[in-house]
Amino acid sequence: MQGSYPMSWKDLYLQTLLESDEEKLTELVHATEQAIVLRAVSGSASQEERSEMTVAKESLLSIKTRRLGWPSIALREDASI
Repeated sequence: MQGSYPMSWKDLYLQTLLESDEEKLTELVHATEQAIVLRAVSGSASQEERSEMTVAKESLLSIKTRRLGWPSIALREDASI
């Protein structure tokens, strides 16, 4: 967290991509997913940002399965934020 303001989902996502410690990575994945959901339900994300969030969600799923060893699941083609 920077100062008294929560980090944006994008900042959390960038930290997640760079994290090598498995325990910290797990925490960052959860924090990033939560931040994405909060941003999505706020109703103030542009269509471009919503597309970025979709890409980030897919990347987070890959991190969970490939780097953290979670079981894989198939994404639905019509899944949206």
